[in-house]
Amino acid sequence: MADLNDPVRLAELHGAMLRTDADALLDACVARAARLARAPIAFVSLVIRHIQLLRAHHGLPLELAVSCATSRSNSFCQLVVRDEVPLIVEDALRDERVPKELVESYGIRAYAGVPVRVRGHAIGSLCVLDVVPRRFDPRAIDGLEQLALEVAGRLADLVERDAPLGSADVQERLVRIEQATRVLERALLALAPVIAAAESAAGPRPPVDAMHATPSALVTLASLRAAVGCWRDMGSVAEELCDEAAAVASSAPAASGLVAAARALARGMAEVGPLVRLAEGVLEGTLEETAAERGRSLVLRGALEAHEAACAAVGEIRAGALRARAAPAGSAA
Repeated sequence: MADLNDPVRLAELHGAMLRTDADALLDACVARAARLARAPIAFVSLVIRHIQLLRAHHGLPLELAVSCATSRSNSFCQLVVRDEVPLIVEDALRDERVPKELVESYGIRAYAGVPVRVRGHAIGSLCVLDVVPRRFDPRAIDGLEQLALEVAGRLADLVERDAPLGSADVQERLVRIEQATRVLERALLALAPVIAAAESAAGPRPPVDAMHATPSALVTLASLRAAVGCWRDMGSVAEELCDEAAAVASSAPAASGLVAAARALARGMAEVGPLVRLAEGVLEGTLEETAAERGRSLVLRGALEAHEAACAAVGEIRAGALRARAAPAGSAA
């Protein structure tokens, strides 16, 4: 049985793997999975610390297609990753193994999921779902396992494709990393009030440090738009930062911790992302408030913790960059 919070497993989840933009090959895999199992819904999930990110999907309700996530704690896929074997659920209403929130909110009754592995670690699942109790043909499960190999290969390719190219002056890269952390820190501060307000609206939560949140009453439509814009801007900055960190670490031993911190930042941003995408959907009129609320109820758990983890990672990256800049020149050789 795998530890879902194993840092080695989580470290495999980074870079292009965590984006939510459409990928033709992954989309083709989930469409084939749905046809193979004759199921209305299929997706590739990546099981992170607080959420399962839906990296590619077919047939989802609109709010889930917008958020591209549900809470990890109410997912079926967490069990696939935890046990590292296929999970077959013929009637979720009667199956005591699975959480019931998706059953109650969306009528999910049947599920079949197989692990997606990268470098030996189960990082997520390729699964199909149905809204009626049913059995799955064993040949369909075999087909899902073959498709899961294609999914894993594509995810690995996406990360490899985004690997940093060439080398530049290490000190120059470290300066850019430090500058990027200051941009990201400001953006994370702008996101904090919206996250805290959503958490507060969902029910009692532990007090939040005043540096990281403001009362929900102070969150205006303008601040919500600003927060969405900040999160969007953060994406490209964080990607560049991850690339710079990997390039520096390859030639500067003093900066070896930068890569782990940059990947932690990427995971934190990915876990805050569903909440921001739902807010964006409401602002743009693509989501009704009631649908957005259903989506928020599935991704709020852990949003504040993910935000705090991202803030901590930014601090670690800046501290690491400063240490590396202060290291003797010979250590960057």
